[in-house]
Amino acid sequence: MASKTVDGYTWEPATGVVKGLKTDAVVKPAQSLGSKDNIYDAVVIGAGYAGLAAARDLALAGTFWSSSYSGRSVLLLEARDRIGGRTYTVNKDGFLYEMGGTWVTHHMGYLFREMQRYGMDRDLVTTGSPDMHKGYYTMDVPGAKPRTLSHEEAGAMQAKAWDVFVNVDGQYGRTLCPLPHAQLDNIMVDRETVEKWDQFSCQDRFDQIQDQLTTEEQGLLVSLLLHISGGDMQTSSLWDMIRSHALLMHSSDNFTDVWLRYKLRAGQTELAKRMFHDAKARGIDYSFSSPVQSISQGAEKDGEITVATHGEGAFRARRVISTIPLNVLKDIAFSPPLSKKRQEAIDIGHVNHMTKIHADVRNPELERWNGMRFPGLLLYGYGDGRLPNGNVHLVAFGADEREHFVPEKNPELAVESFNKLHPMDIQRLIFHNWSTDVYAKGGPAWWRPGYMSKYQDELQSRHGNIFFASADWAHGWRAAIDGALEQGSLAAQSVDGELGPSRPSAAVESKL
Repeated sequence: MASKTVDGYTWEPATGVVKGLKTDAVVKPAQSLGSKDNIYDAVVIGAGYAGLAAARDLALAGTFWSSSYSGRSVLLLEARDRIGGRTYTVNKDGFLYEMGGTWVTHHMGYLFREMQRYGMDRDLVTTGSPDMHKGYYTMDVPGAKPRTLSHEEAGAMQAKAWDVFVNVDGQYGRTLCPLPHAQLDNIMVDRETVEKWDQFSCQDRFDQIQDQLTTEEQGLLVSLLLHISGGDMQTSSLWDMIRSHALLMHSSDNFTDVWLRYKLRAGQTELAKRMFHDAKARGIDYSFSSPVQSISQGAEKDGEITVATHGEGAFRARRVISTIPLNVLKDIAFSPPLSKKRQEAIDIGHVNHMTKIHADVRNPELERWNGMRFPGLLLYGYGDGRLPNGNVHLVAFGADEREHFVPEKNPELAVESFNKLHPMDIQRLIFHNWSTDVYAKGGPAWWRPGYMSKYQDELQSRHGNIFFASADWAHGWRAAIDGALEQGSLAAQSVDGELGPSRPSAAVESKL
């Protein structure tokens, strides 16, 4: 039976806002620790996908090649009471709601490998109703009369506007970003060219091409860009859009199939659980509800690192892998201090403060509805099938509206914003506000103009014997589950390579 995390909120007319959501992601008991005198091979900070990949891979290190060796000694520390980080699944009345990262695709290599590994690669469901083509799309943008159209017509308009926007080189980014997993220092494009384009904001590009679009196409495009970046047009990087299009194989034909179509039938938390239980079976120690306070390392090349937590004391390790999100790193005390450049990147942070809210509604006609309204506190709404009780599930997204809209404080504004997208009878809202979450301070990372070329290398680099692994600065699928898995796997590989041969298993007798 699912337990209740302290995270997230529900709202119903009769109860108002209630904190805490039921999810299988909660870990009980919260601690499994060895002796306080242990010096771990590695402490992994964070039990999101990056941390789970790192901890699991280190726990398995060496065991694939010889039954006489056990994996690295690993401690997994997590500030929350659950696994998953910014991705977890809520189980409410027999329906699964994804609070953060949601969609899967075989185009995401690290993610697909995990799905195959745990037998979840074919157990998928699609977003929306199977009969979505029978539904309709509503559009409300400035300068044009609100209207209803088919999904096909709306999709074609959006694709045209997106294609014009990202086609900066006349080849839809193929000559500028041919290798989206190697944006800098790749064999095809010189770094100076990338750095030049990285200076542009989405607003800069929109100003160049808006006269090629109709009023409706302009509204669709701007709202889509804000939907993706979770910021505003001036602070959202054009390069991030170019990179995202490159990851779509440079074709908007793949937009829905790659980004928005397929979900795990059992939910993201089930995949995270299988990774965690795999690591646990290999002997990792762990401590949840243990936020990290400071990370200190000695001056010696292989000196111990001390990780101090709020509540569980301090732990020692030979290496540390931190998966702490970019916007939260400023809350951690590092000794010696981080480099000036890394600290500067942390102080700037990323711009994504998106809103994502699930709604249960009584309107059967909305099962096959999608729609948008710009401007608005919520920009897009998507119908996502029937609930077990016969109601319809909707999910809506907005950009950075923190100054005007905090859903847990202003649920009536959320209800009003849903109804501005389309009139509806809302029975319940379910959401997690990542911007007010002290362990996230924002959604998936979207960067400012110039940020990638100036800071990505530094953010990916080590600090002494501390390695940094997060989707927030991944090579390819930054701001996605795949990026988190990429970074966790690469960090574990680096740590394992440095530490030398795995330790002999206690169960194996010496042959000497």
